[in-house]
Amino acid sequence: MKLFSKENAVGLIRNSVRGDRLSHAYIICGEKGVGKKTLARYMALQILCERQTGEPCWVCKSCRMMAISAHPDFIAVTPAGKSGNYLADDLRAIIPDASIAPNEGSKKIYFLPGIDKALPAAQNTLLKIIEEPPAHVVFIMTAESKERILPTILSRAICINLPECTEEECIEALSEQGISAESAKDAVSKFGGNIGKCLEYLNDGGAKAIYGTVLEITDAVVKGDGYAILAAFTAIDRDRSACLDVLGALKTVLRDAVCTKLGAPLCSVCRENAAAIAEKFRRSRIEKMYEDVYNAEARIAANASTQLVLADLCGKLSG
Repeated sequence: MKLFSKENAVGLIRNSVRGDRLSHAYIICGEKGVGKKTLARYMALQILCERQTGEPCWVCKSCRMMAISAHPDFIAVTPAGKSGNYLADDLRAIIPDASIAPNEGSKKIYFLPGIDKALPAAQNTLLKIIEEPPAHVVFIMTAESKERILPTILSRAICINLPECTEEECIEALSEQGISAESAKDAVSKFGGNIGKCLEYLNDGGAKAIYGTVLEITDAVVKGDGYAILAAFTAIDRDRSACLDVLGALKTVLRDAVCTKLGAPLCSVCRENAAAIAEKFRRSRIEKMYEDVYNAEARIAANASTQLVLADLCGKLSG
């Protein structure tokens, strides 16, 4: 398992294991595609390895079980919500199970990807066990947005901010997946060092369609063409998952536009459009658009009508 641009996180867990100073909760934060789940599983390997050196040995029973996703002390919690969000019952089941001792070693790990998608009621259920967990329990969670996590949970966990890898590392990672150099460079030109998004773009026609929709919307925003914005939204307004993907990518474009205003490097996706938005609009206007997109995304994630939310957002972006 090769990791890219994750040395700080790996070093944190290595030193914590060696010094017997593990936290009971970690939240890996970063954009979709940067490798949060990959890092989470590697952290579990570091923690569960029988040699306790802070590095997986790959030969002990624990490492072998993790390699085939069969370790009884690594419990991946699956959300049952229709939108991929956790329900209170999903997390409530952890409380009695956490009191049961590990099967193999000294630690029992609960893996909760996308904890930021859990509604406040569900997060409050989890808070009960995070506040006073058994000594043998470690929570590893992932999130795209810390803003959606209750402050009471954030204050009880170590947050690991996971950046994109460099463009050179991304091309190397893509080549290891059998991607040609030309295709890898094309994907990296669009998504920077986000390996997951590059692979999705190269291997999934749906991802290319989403990228095309984002281009249409951002082009229309620059031109002030409200009809074109509405047409682009209408094409996806019956697919909640596609709506969330498009809005997530649109947030990245607007973030990059603000970065351009501040003289910071662009991060990923639709860079030319981000530069065009930065050139046309004031920073305050771009920040307001970002806020509008963020709120629309949150409403759709909470099962609001996609048609109504996108129609409202169209008016705000074209106004």
